[in-house]
Amino acid sequence: MTVVLGVSARWPVWLWAVPAAMAVVLAGVLATARGPRPESGEPAWEKTRVVGVALPSRVPDYDFHFSATVWWRPVPNTSGQVHADPAGLAIETVLARAREVTERELPERLDLVQHRLNGVLGTQGLDRSALVEAMGGKVELRLSEDDRNRLGKLSEVRKTEEVWEHERRHEQSKRAYLGGDVLRSPGDAVVWWLARHDDQIKEAVDLIGPLAQLSAAANNEAVSDLYEHLLPLSGPFPDDDEDGTGDGGPPEPPSRPPVLGPLRDLLGDVQVPESSPEGKVYVHRTAELMETIGRPYEARLIRESLTDDGDAPPARGGPSAGDRFGVPLSKFDKPASGYSVDGAAREAGRDRED
Repeated sequence: MTVVLGVSARWPVWLWAVPAAMAVVLAGVLATARGPRPESGEPAWEKTRVVGVALPSRVPDYDFHFSATVWWRPVPNTSGQVHADPAGLAIETVLARAREVTERELPERLDLVQHRLNGVLGTQGLDRSALVEAMGGKVELRLSEDDRNRLGKLSEVRKTEEVWEHERRHEQSKRAYLGGDVLRSPGDAVVWWLARHDDQIKEAVDLIGPLAQLSAAANNEAVSDLYEHLLPLSGPFPDDDEDGTGDGGPPEPPSRPPVLGPLRDLLGDVQVPESSPEGKVYVHRTAELMETIGRPYEARLIRESLTDDGDAPPARGGPSAGDRFGVPLSKFDKPASGYSVDGAAREAGRDRED
């Protein structure tokens, strides 16, 4: 300050230089008297490495294997209390903080837990005795090979069970919908079908019988009398006029009787025309066989459709079908093996040539 005033005021040199020199000397004397300046007193951070410590996860018996770098330093205290292994105290502190995180996490989320630990342990904290300040970083987590394999299998099983349970609930819902709503009655079934095919009125009418049958089966009931006449015909048809009284008759045949097509195919395969004497013999013998095995409707159907007359088979002792067509059936009989279609065809052919 003296130097500045002397220069700015253009004092003589002796007037401001002497006081300035004296001020410098006085400052040096005071500094020497006080001694050296103390340092800040903050202890330096030290570090140690902890490797492969088992920490519990949220799932029993599936432990995380924890590794990390631990930084620590002692905390000045006025009590004079010290610890024999401050590094061990710091490790215990970091592990306790890490355990609070891992025991709430699933072992499958290994990478996520590792990142979370790096974030949580990165700030310093005191141990319980307040003797050491510690923090952790460079965290590594892993699972044992066996645990990884088990978790993989459990994950696959769990996913499969979830899919199966979903499909089961879907099936139950569908059954409840069909049984309790769609097929609750024939009328409900018809309305349901028509709602899905609103432009097919005629087809809906044709399906009333089958839908009534489905509704009855779904409710473990017999088909109502109201719908019996609409049921589709299938299987062997009963003959209501077997005694010849004319009081009843067989039901209407289906659109494609299953017995006629195969019989015609068989005659075609052996190259025997239906109208030939051989063909008529075979047809009548087939009709007789149908009656023998309890299929009178099929027998009548064969006679009416594949022969020129629809008469019932001749009475016992009367002329046989073969005799009426000029082919004696006695020629077809073989005492050793019975009736042979091939033999009958050959015999009928020879008779026709004669």
